Amino acid sequence: MKRFVLLALFALATPLAAQNRSADLDKAYEEARSAYNELQRALARRDQGIESQAGERTASAAGGSRPNENYFARQAILEQQVEIARQRYEATMKRWNDLK
Repeated sequence: MKRFVLLALFALATPLAAQNRSADLDKAYEEARSAYNELQRALARRDQGIESQAGERTASAAGGSRPNENYFARQAILEQQVEIARQRYEATMKRWNDLK
């Protein structure tokens, strides 16, 4: 009798576990997709931010100009945003792959 009850409980639990796993996979996929899109946006912002903006160049004695600390600070921020987005994407991909 105990064996029958255990088999009945297992039979009921299996579809629920499959539904939960499927929902977890779907959620992990959406998170990975969102993280990928954010990474692409961060890369685009970094690439578009290559050109110096007003106040980011200093005149040189030779008559030209060179980027100043404001430019390099902005570049560092853009690079940091890319790295954070990349780490998030890698973490979400790992979670999704672990669930597969």
